[in-house]
Amino acid sequence: MKHTGVILSLAAVLTALCLASCITIDHTLGSGLVPGNQDISLQTATFDLPVGMKMADSLQTSIAQNVTVGAIRTGTFGLFHSDAAFSVSAATDSIVWGKNPSLLNLTLNLVTDTTLVTDASQLHILQNLYLHQLNRELDSTMVYNNSLTAADYNPAVISEGGFVFAGGGSYSVKLKKEIGEQLFRIPMATLDSTELFMKDFYGFYLRCDDPVEGTEGGRLNLFDLSSSTLSLTYDYDDDQGNRKTNTAIFQLGMEYTVNVCTSGSRPLEDADPGDGIYMEGLSGIKPYIDAVRLKDAISAWAASAQIPLDKLLIAKATVSFPFEYNGDRTQFDYYAQNLFPCKRKAIGSRIRYTPIDEINNTDLEDGTMDRSQLEYCANVSLYLQDLIKRDRSAVTAADNLWLMPTISYYNSTTGTTYYYADYFYYAQTFLNGTSDTRHPVVKLTYSILK
Repeated sequence: MKHTGVILSLAAVLTALCLASCITIDHTLGSGLVPGNQDISLQTATFDLPVGMKMADSLQTSIAQNVTVGAIRTGTFGLFHSDAAFSVSAATDSIVWGKNPSLLNLTLNLVTDTTLVTDASQLHILQNLYLHQLNRELDSTMVYNNSLTAADYNPAVISEGGFVFAGGGSYSVKLKKEIGEQLFRIPMATLDSTELFMKDFYGFYLRCDDPVEGTEGGRLNLFDLSSSTLSLTYDYDDDQGNRKTNTAIFQLGMEYTVNVCTSGSRPLEDADPGDGIYMEGLSGIKPYIDAVRLKDAISAWAASAQIPLDKLLIAKATVSFPFEYNGDRTQFDYYAQNLFPCKRKAIGSRIRYTPIDEINNTDLEDGTMDRSQLEYCANVSLYLQDLIKRDRSAVTAADNLWLMPTISYYNSTTGTTYYYADYFYYAQTFLNGTSDTRHPVVKLTYSILK
């Protein structure tokens, strides 16, 4: 995956997400479980990891002021497509049109943050972008990749030409005159209130054409709305009757944004993918660990080794996902930089994918790609110990894991690092299947209490 540009607003974005809790690391964890008269000896074991592939649905893609628009088609994953919806709000506390305002032009300027491709030759392909008006107000209930449909925006395109985008630093397009006239008609009291303004002017929906049917390739364009603007230039009469020109600036996505993305990789869902395991970023297919199957695998291993599970104390446990190097250094350009187990949690009325607690311990495997060992290795010690001590009937779907890219944000004020499932970047990663010689495994370092 080629990444061009820099995520300038990443820290602000991650601060706004607040998707994960901060956890203090207690290095004495488990010490109270070991009686003082125990002679602890550590042993190691490796057993097969039961892993499948499953789609991650209802991803929370309302990511502050970052939006992704574009499409990519590959032979393995099919078509991935992303549109974006975003709010519009006044950039100042008050706007005064003056007397007899007359529209000169209304211009949308989107600043490119990052460009994502799976083939360098696609970096500057021509794409058609279409701007529409939303016909419903964006609110806090519309935060998922599947929250909006075509019924939620007016099918009429509101840009005056300028559909073609070849990548680059920005996308600028003039809007039709009637959109500016709508803004002129909004009462001043409404313009001064973001909440009221959004009920009168819902915002925009930006979409892209898919690659030509039967072809592969494409590009995803990530736009930084915090640096983008909607500018309205107009003439008006001042108090002395002189004709003057002014420009009013409107902010984009300050209140709400949501990426509307779909993936064609659902046919890859498989409970036992022997020939290969695939990870597609954002709403695509993910390696998936069914907690009940994992508990059964642990029980089977313990029984074969004649280890009573109630005496098993885990010092360290990791899951390893090997991959192969094909000899081409560009292979890893579009691989995920890290993969870590995440749970699908209902937090209040929202669904979130959250990394398991072990990610907070930076001394342990955090799922970073290891190019020397050709594997992703993630720590699951606490998760596995908890799974062992629970009855099989107490293991639920809430314990299942998705292997997902993650990102982090360090708050220098509090000295706290936060971790999140990555809803920013698109990646494609090819892992060894369950039937390969080097296949996914669980690696244990443990002791048996006497």
